[in-house]
Amino acid sequence: MGVMRIIDETGDTMVTWDLGDTETLERATKLFDTELAKGSLAFSIPPGGRDRDADRVMSFDPGADEIVWVRPVAGG
Repeated sequence: MGVMRIIDETGDTMVTWDLGDTETLERATKLFDTELAKGSLAFSIPPGGRDRDADRVMSFDPGADEIVWVRPVAGG
């Protein structure tokens, strides 16, 4: 089972999917595409936790343990 976390102005929304469940996979894929189209940035958290570097991802990986979405930070 994987989890996608969307961290935005509404808080921390969690969406899970199961490799054996087509409905949850479709929902997670659609959500990934929606967030990408909004300009959000996705990072895959490696198994074992947050003490390792995350990798930026540009496509949904159903085998990922955790994908975290954040909005880009504007400088100025």
